[in-house]
Amino acid sequence: MKNRHVVLALASLLVLGTLGCGSSATEVQIGAILSMEGRAAPYGQSIWQGMQVAMDEINAAGGIDVGGNGTMLPMSIAMRDDKSDPQVAMRHARELIALELPVVIAADSSEIALAIAPLFQEAEVIFMSPSASTPKLSEEGDYVYRNYPSDALEAVNMATHIYNRASIHEIAIVASQSAYGMGVKNAFFSRFRMLGGTVTIQASFPTEAEDVSVHIESLSDADFDGIFLAGYSSEIATVAHAARDAGIDVPLFGTGAILTEELVELGGDAVEGLVFPSPLFDPASEIDESRRFVAAYEERFGNSYDVYAAHGWDAVKIIAEAIQENGLRPEEIRFYLDAMNPFEGAAGSTSFDDKGDVRKFHRMFVIQNGQAVPVAMGGGA
Repeated sequence: MKNRHVVLALASLLVLGTLGCGSSATEVQIGAILSMEGRAAPYGQSIWQGMQVAMDEINAAGGIDVGGNGTMLPMSIAMRDDKSDPQVAMRHARELIALELPVVIAADSSEIALAIAPLFQEAEVIFMSPSASTPKLSEEGDYVYRNYPSDALEAVNMATHIYNRASIHEIAIVASQSAYGMGVKNAFFSRFRMLGGTVTIQASFPTEAEDVSVHIESLSDADFDGIFLAGYSSEIATVAHAARDAGIDVPLFGTGAILTEELVELGGDAVEGLVFPSPLFDPASEIDESRRFVAAYEERFGNSYDVYAAHGWDAVKIIAEAIQENGLRPEEIRFYLDAMNPFEGAAGSTSFDDKGDVRKFHRMFVIQNGQAVPVAMGGGA
């Protein structure tokens, strides 16, 4: 991967000569590849709704002043449904690259992010993921960004909470065999052991497995004081049911990929008391961008907003800001993203490190009476 700081100096020379780029265009068009169908659809649909609300607000204000040259252009998004299939996503990625779009906001799952990020890196098109969290994405190149935190950071926060706050020092890990599940499992395992904890047993199950009871059987003969469940909402709900049906009654801990409504609907009483991390999203925040997001989202879609919709909103607004400040070319946008001041958005403060990863922390939540309550306010393990 290129050194971003070296490229930064070179890009500044380009920007000086290309601020007028795009003056002949009639609109600012970017791309999107998200899951409207399949396993990742709840995430993709939420992100897409947040993106649409952001685009509507931008256009209602007159559009984007590209490069600050006084020419306001409306924004549009060329949206593609990857159907939660990496192969379909790769086909759409090539289509959008052929359209010569400067930016594509894509990948609601780690599998899809890892499949298509190399295509955008090779084409030198900005790739921004609002939810993919696999640590492997950090090494995909200097056109690859995400405004959702890496599993590496999530694992540090979760392991520290379990070991220090919950005082659980012996734990079992049950993980989905997806790229996301394995990524967060490995990161958690390393951090928990570093703290002095013991992972007494590990089990894994195929992605989207409807019955995981056979994979839970091995836990019956092991000693542990809690279970870390690495996977998506539906998978965590399935494992929680299997664990409770097997008579395993210890605290459960989940991942940052949880959608509360889906988890509770599928998990019921089995997920009551489950603790999980989530990037900061406070619908009651007094930050202007967050207040505008909540108001605009409620007007169009009701109050179904969540942390993924907030990250979709932020991704669009950050890209729009980059285009307005520096111009339409991918290298101009990249130059801005690498050096930008923290963006205070719907999902908290966003800035990027030298690998394109967001600098962002998590807060712990616990499921109580079917609701996700901040641990600091509602207690929990």
